[in-house]
Amino acid sequence: MRYYPVLLDLVGRPAVVIGGGAIAEGKVAALVAAGARVTVIAPGLTGGLAARHRAGRFAHVARAYQHGDLAGAFLAIGATDDPEVNHAVHAEAVSVGALVNVVDDVPYCQFILPSILRRGDFTVAVSSAGHAPALAVRVRERLERELGDEYGRFLELAAELRAPLAMAVPDFQRRKAIWYRLVDSDVLVLLRAGQEMRARARVAEITGVELAGASGRESSAEIAGRSRPDGPGTVYLVGAGPGDPRLITARGLGLLAQADVVVYDRLVSAALLEQARSDAELIYVGKAPGAHCVQQDGINDLLVREARFGKMVVRLKGGDPFVFGRGAEEALACVEAGVPVEVVPGVSSVLGATASAGIPVTARGLAGGFAVITAHRAGPEDCHDWAALARMDTLVVLMGVERLPQVVERLLANGRTPDTPVAIVENGTLATERVIEATLANVVERAQAAGAHPPAVVVVGETVRLRGALTPRAATDLTADLSAADDRHVA
Repeated sequence: MRYYPVLLDLVGRPAVVIGGGAIAEGKVAALVAAGARVTVIAPGLTGGLAARHRAGRFAHVARAYQHGDLAGAFLAIGATDDPEVNHAVHAEAVSVGALVNVVDDVPYCQFILPSILRRGDFTVAVSSAGHAPALAVRVRERLERELGDEYGRFLELAAELRAPLAMAVPDFQRRKAIWYRLVDSDVLVLLRAGQEMRARARVAEITGVELAGASGRESSAEIAGRSRPDGPGTVYLVGAGPGDPRLITARGLGLLAQADVVVYDRLVSAALLEQARSDAELIYVGKAPGAHCVQQDGINDLLVREARFGKMVVRLKGGDPFVFGRGAEEALACVEAGVPVEVVPGVSSVLGATASAGIPVTARGLAGGFAVITAHRAGPEDCHDWAALARMDTLVVLMGVERLPQVVERLLANGRTPDTPVAIVENGTLATERVIEATLANVVERAQAAGAHPPAVVVVGETVRLRGALTPRAATDLTADLSAADDRHVA
């Protein structure tokens, strides 16, 4: 056994995280939750980290790592995208006697971070010794489906019971037998069913020790101010809009400002996260092409679990939750779990990005209808009806940059003419918005030459021609000046 499993008490201990990106975000959240005194050293921070910093959760040194930054540290984490920096962090940590972990670089880790399941004080850590973290995640996700928050509530009862039981039953062996009877009893079943009073009465029956609340009295935890709602909290699936934080709905903004927990995606604006309460828990579950921070089943379980703790959960999703946002899956997961869920519509990039770029999706005499597809389904298992899509007046393709050649090939093969106008709208509605205009015949070449990248919306159809009239600064000839493409923005 190479690794000796332990659970560290980090309360009040100094921990230093080098790096301010998405990977560092998860590490910082866990360290803060464990009570460590966290310092993040990085030139910049993600939106989630920035919001936590403003709430006073950790200290931030806004510069790159320098030797000497780990002086006095109990624990250090190297989470930059530069191996040389991470290895320097490792070397300094070893020299000052700090525990060190370099993310995803096992030879430079004195400890590895397991995949963790938490139910209150009940903690399960799953490790693959760094060989296959994905396996550890899958095992943890399986346990999450089987072990509910009743385990955390059981430990709350156990904490109340331990001292009075020790006084009532001084003999260790007898007391040990009682604990096993308690664990093997139906107390967990009663807690899972939400029958707290009956569970307390059952504890009294088994142990001979009556806890507060077993006969209708208020529990000591409740007297101290901790109360759990009788029913679950509510999950709100909120559309954050196409990019510009001002385009969220008033309803969505109001819910965001009240939420206990905000579960947010990669494209959600940092300015929106600033609108959350300073004590709200911000959980990043972003997905980039080919790289998912949290799998969809894990997101579903997270929403249900947090709501079952009686929390108000806002699931903040780019665009509209029900337009290729997998919002339906998340809503169904809540319904099946008996958790109240409300969908708050958002401005989809289908309409927001195109409008911002000056491209109507319908226009009298040019387009009487439009279709929306995701290019993710333009791969090997393509199930789109391309013959029907090629006949649509306007076609909007989401997540289309990566598979643009396949989309163009299928449209041309099904009768769309090569001179059909095409526009690629990057970062729609933001100050960094850029539009690349072309035709089906040359859009792949122009996109490659201009360095087109996600997030982007692809629009195919005659209404693209209106852009020149609707946006005076619209670029009409990228071929003449592709070298300047990165500087071409739309107001």
